[in-house]
Amino acid sequence: MGKKHLSVLMLYIRSSITPLLCTVILVAGIQTGLFLWELQRGAAALETAMQPDYFKGAFIGGIIFLVAFLYRMNGGGYTLRRLRISERTVFLWHVLSCFLCLMILWMAEIVVLTALCRYFLTQKVASGLSNQALFLAFYRNPFLHSVLPLESVSRWIYLFFAFASLAFVTAGAVVRKRYGRNIRNNAPLSLTVVAMLFYFVRPLGSLASDVMLCLFHLAVILYSLWDVWFNAEEVTSDEND
Repeated sequence: MGKKHLSVLMLYIRSSITPLLCTVILVAGIQTGLFLWELQRGAAALETAMQPDYFKGAFIGGIIFLVAFLYRMNGGGYTLRRLRISERTVFLWHVLSCFLCLMILWMAEIVVLTALCRYFLTQKVASGLSNQALFLAFYRNPFLHSVLPLESVSRWIYLFFAFASLAFVTAGAVVRKRYGRNIRNNAPLSLTVVAMLFYFVRPLGSLASDVMLCLFHLAVILYSLWDVWFNAEEVTSDEND
């Protein structure tokens, strides 16, 4: 039984490695290019070099790019049917795989942003800045603060629910695709992506919006669980083999 479950998880992980690496490289390349372009234009402040709109577009675009690949590359189910593991279990393993991919992309984004900020501090234009400039930038820049909220507890909670809901709706969409049921009914996935697109970057102190968005993402997660548990076509499990 354990080998079957591990096989399902590894199947999803192996199929996700290439699109994940491509997404990380693509986002890092675009943001590095934008950063260097701003430096060439004479950006005199770290916040100016790290334009929130440009960097947000690259990161959210990378998330959408990755989700699209995870949806398209994990639709086949012949191997999963041969393993004879329940659809609910397969769904949960796929959720975990999607969540890990999103977490890796998010952590890679933190590394890229930190490296770019430190590079800026080595430039002549930043000669008068102290080592606290990097720390302060993650408070003053809305995009940097949204990616790494530091002491903002509500924003950390929002990040967890946002990425978790995106993992759930992606896996749920694949379930419908795998069995040819309600393929076009991907409203939860579309709504979650739209919410990320418009509300991921918000200024410091947005407690009310953090709470409302957490409730929205929680509702999406619960809906995805309900949809798979009660509406997905189930295969006969064979856990005793």
